[in-house]
Amino acid sequence: MSTGMEVCPRCRGTEVEMQYQGKEDGRVIWSILHCRRCSFSWRDSEPPESIVPEKRDPFFNVNPDDINRYPIVLAPTP
Repeated sequence: MSTGMEVCPRCRGTEVEMQYQGKEDGRVIWSILHCRRCSFSWRDSEPPESIVPEKRDPFFNVNPDDINRYPIVLAPTP
């Protein structure tokens, strides 16, 4: 199924999966997607500044292949 969001807005990875679809009267009106590469989740109805890679502030992007660039890695909450 094509969502129009086959690329992660944060890492530009292609390991994107559909997690949930919001429906109204049987019609999909928004979807929640998740990137398995960097763990970013987003709704396809968010503003372009949040979900379009070319419009996002580069400060908020990540490169999972350059993990040493990120000095603090938080442990998952138990």
